[in-house]
Parts: sequence; C-alpha cells; structure tokens
Amino acid sequence: MPERPDLEHQVPILARELVGRTVTEATVGLPVLLRVVVPGRLGELLPGHRIEGVRRQLHFVRFALAPPPGAAPLELVVHPMLAGRFQLCDPGERLPKDCGVALTLDDGRQLRFRDSEQMGKVYLVPAGRQELVPGLTPVGIDVLDPKAFTLAAFTALAKKRRDQVKLFLLDKAQLDSFGNCYADEALFAAGIHPKARVSELSPVQLARLHAAMVQVLTEANAVIARVDPPLPDKHRDHVKVRNRAGQPCPVCGEKIRASGVRGHDAFFCPRCQPDDKGRGFVDWRKPG
Repeated sequence: MPERPDLEHQVPILARELVGRTVTEATVGLPVLLRVVVPGRLGELLPGHRIEGVRRQLHFVRFALAPPPGAAPLELVVHPMLAGRFQLCDPGERLPKDCGVALTLDDGRQLRFRDSEQMGKVYLVPAGRQELVPGLTPVGIDVLDPKAFTLAAFTALAKKRRDQVKLFLLDKAQLDSFGNCYADEALFAAGIHPKARVSELSPVQLARLHAAMVQVLTEANAVIARVDPPLPDKHRDHVKVRNRAGQPCPVCGEKIRASGVRGHDAFFCPRCQPDDKGRGFVDWRKPG
C-alpha cells in the first residue's frame, strides 16, 4: 500500500494538478470500491464540484470539494489499501480494467484511482462528516513533529501497551503513521524483533526505537523526493528488510526472515533483531 512517505510525495502532486479544477464527469469501473453515504450515485453527484484541496490524513487522501449552486458540500476520501494508486491521464486514454473510479476534469484530463486487488475504498461523504469513514479518526502523534513526538510522549504511549511491538507501530490512532513496510524498517534500524512485547522493551530499546522511527520516515521522504517516481509508482529500492526474505542482511549478512504478526507479515534479521524466545522464525534455507 502507499505509505506515508509515498503519500507525502504524491499528495502535493495531486494538489498542484487538481486544485481549482472542476469535475465534469465521474465514471465508476469497480463498484465494489465505492462507499457513497449520501443519497444518489457518484456519477450524478460529483459533476460540477470544484476540487478545493487535497491532503493526507493517515493513509487516506482527502479531496475537499466546492459544490455547484444549490448542491450540498461533499468530500471524497480515498483509502488506497494494498494496491490502490492514482493516475492522471490525458484525454482519450483507454480505461484499464483495474480502474475503480475516473473523474474527468474541466481541462479534459482524468484522475483515475486504480486498484488491481479491489481492496481500496472510495468514500463520498457530506463535508465535515469524517467520522463516517472508518479508520480516518482518531489521528495519533505525528512522528515527524519534534515538538509532539518526544521520547517522553512515546514512552508514555508504550507504557499502556501489552501487545507486540509491530502492532503498536501500526496503530494509527497512536502514531501517525506506519504501514507494514516502514514498521519493519524502523524495527530493523532499532534492532528489535517485531514480535517482542512492548512491555518487555527496556528504556534503552524504547529510545532506540523512537530515534529509528524518525530516522526511517525522514530518510524515506528524502529518498522518494530525490527519485521523484511517477504518480502511480511506489519506490521501495531503498528498504533494507521489507520483502527481502532469503536475501542477506545488509548489516551482518544473515538471511532475512519472515513471520506473521497477528494478520500482518513481518520481515526481520534474526541476528540484528534477536529474540531469545524464538518466536516466528522461518528457516529459509530449508526447501518448502
């Protein structure tokens, strides 16, 4: 899924290209993605609305809309999930099969939300009713805000947790915000096993994790900004452990392993991220 560093790159592009444009037509290719919580159909409701703003909130993208005369104000909220991606197309380009929603703009271009896995969600809600979008609120501490994300604040959150540390990092009501990829990267940088209980972490480990979380997101933002990938693409060449099972650890050379953490997968180095309880190890040297 697009994670915070991806969206930090994509949302300014969307804002630059879309703010001030008016929707002239809305086409639905994959109805399974839609969550329209106002009376009517997307294709009838959106034309005539002007895009007033685009911003990230957690792993959602929020499109503020100004209504035509006599219409109620609406907001479009997109949760890309696993495979969702945005694309801006010139007029006349054929709609691909994975196009969930296409908005034709007054300059002829189309904004397309594509999702080959059909797991993303496109919500159309009344303006100001963000509580109608599951998972959009509450928003946790901004990890990249040095005034808010202090070691003291992070430690206070951690003291309330008894679950596995990767689940803690994925809790967006506590921390804004990690997905699977950068949670794995932060834990690797901190030398902490993803299945370790938060309550088991020492003050030194919590301090390392606090610093690693900031470092990993900051560096990912910088790398993606420098590479400047096209809008639909996710750049992952810089990650050290995520989706690299069986490959050598870039620090010690041990093979990266994978394990499940309560419905999520996790990638880690068993030597750099030791776990004396032996939880979740998969020996990738054995066939099958």
